[in-house]
Amino acid sequence: MSSTKDSPTDDSDRTPWDELSTARQRVVLTIAHVHGPQTFNRPDLCDDVAGADDVEDVIDDKDRVLTSLDYTRLLNDLTEDGYLVKEFQGGTNPIILDVEYDSDRDTRNAAPWGNASALHTLVDQVCEREGITRDLLDEVDNEYDFNEVKNKVNGVVGRTVLQPYADPSKYRFTKEGYSLVFEKVEAARDLDE
Repeated sequence: MSSTKDSPTDDSDRTPWDELSTARQRVVLTIAHVHGPQTFNRPDLCDDVAGADDVEDVIDDKDRVLTSLDYTRLLNDLTEDGYLVKEFQGGTNPIILDVEYDSDRDTRNAAPWGNASALHTLVDQVCEREGITRDLLDEVDNEYDFNEVKNKVNGVVGRTVLQPYADPSKYRFTKEGYSLVFEKVEAARDLDE
């Protein structure tokens, strides 16, 4: 689903900078520093920030930003504040992937979330491949709790073989929001030099 809201038409639609919480200010500064005005995938943001060597040139605490990025709500709040636009709502039509799928050996590479029959096929092929029995699922509600099945199989195997996946949410700055935040990023860089 694409966003129909483009960007605020004037500054009155955006929460004033001084009214943003410290966490929101840190996150939005970090996003501007790491991604600039381009669209970014929500799940990639943490890795991108963790991999950036110069984040603390702009913000005071990289670890705090990384902790804050664990919460999707913060990006949604920045959207409501008028700094970001959600271009795509991710998380729809999730699947469970068999990350060790081999087309010469296996029947399925994925199971749509909620399709117990397809999940059972994935579990059967992992068990056969690993030389283990399905007894590992005796105490699991394997008709309805896909997370519990995934966790149990991965735990018994000792590595991740079943992995959930869904298209990620995508965000970008509003034009006005980026202009304001970029000025703050530049000022922080100048102070650091």
